[in-house]
This record gives sequence, structure tokens and C-alpha cells, in this order.
Amino acid sequence: MTTLLKHLQHQVRARVLTGAGWLEGHFHLAQLHGLSQYLSRNAWYPLTEVVMEKVGALPFFQLSRAETVLVVIAPATRPPPSFSSGARPQDARFVLTHGAVDGVVQLPTRLRLSDFMDNSTGFIHLQHTAVRVWAEANAHSFDDVLLNPQRVVGVIETGQPTQIAAAVAS
Repeated sequence: MTTLLKHLQHQVRARVLTGAGWLEGHFHLAQLHGLSQYLSRNAWYPLTEVVMEKVGALPFFQLSRAETVLVVIAPATRPPPSFSSGARPQDARFVLTHGAVDGVVQLPTRLRLSDFMDNSTGFIHLQHTAVRVWAEANAHSFDDVLLNPQRVVGVIETGQPTQIAAAVAS
């Protein structure tokens, strides 16, 4: 990578749930782009300094958006709140092929969750999440994640804390 190109980019370390399990690595974003915007625009993500649970350490890994289930947002790279006075928090469960995510999504006041999902084009920002992978014994709790709507099997408005969130707390 050239020196000029390095100055035009910043690295974002993130934990990612993929179709092949968890990995952690650095995304390389243009200076003025946020992670959500980057994830929504690219079909492939070049990552460096990657550690995959099932593979080990890799200096470089090209990750497919189609296999990216969710990206955990590190506290230092959280997007600013994107909700307006016309938004309302909605507790929801997002069922995945190999697990589920409970979290809070900000919806426009007069929009149902089903309509929101039908119109989603980019990754969905969820807050206060509990991520459960069926093959793992424990759920994971994260403050912020970006969820790929293309990997969601179905969604349920929960309206209250769910069983997965309770399992994380215990």
C-alpha cells in the first residue's frame, strides 16, 4: 500500500460474525467514510491483521458481504446517534440461520418494523444487543452492532427484554 493511500485511509478494528464463525480484524476505510456506509457500498472487504477462530492468524483476508452476518462496533468508532425526534426505539429479535440477535432499532414513528425491514438497503444499526449463535453455549452482549439484513431469516417485535438478553445478564 502506498504512503499516500495510507494517509487517505483510517483503520477500524472490529469483531465480525460470518457464515464461517467469528473473526476480528482491521477494516480500511476512506477518511470521510463511516463503517456502516463502507459496509453497505462494497461487496468485498479487505481486512488485515485478522484472527479467525477456526483458522488462526492471517495477515490479510478478503471477506464477502454476503457472508457477513454482523459487525460489532468498537466504542471508539460508534456512529453518532442517527435518530431524530421522529424516531422511536423498538425492541426486536432478528432470527438468523445459525442464531438470533436481540436489540433495539430506531424506527421512524409511523413505520412498522416489517416495513422498515422491507425498505432496508444497508446494514441496520442495533443497540443494546444480545447475540446468540446456536452452536455456542453463551450469548454475547454488545452495545452496538451493524446487522446485514440479507442474513436475517425473520424478525419479531418483542416490545420487552427477551429471553436471550436475560441469558446474557445471568
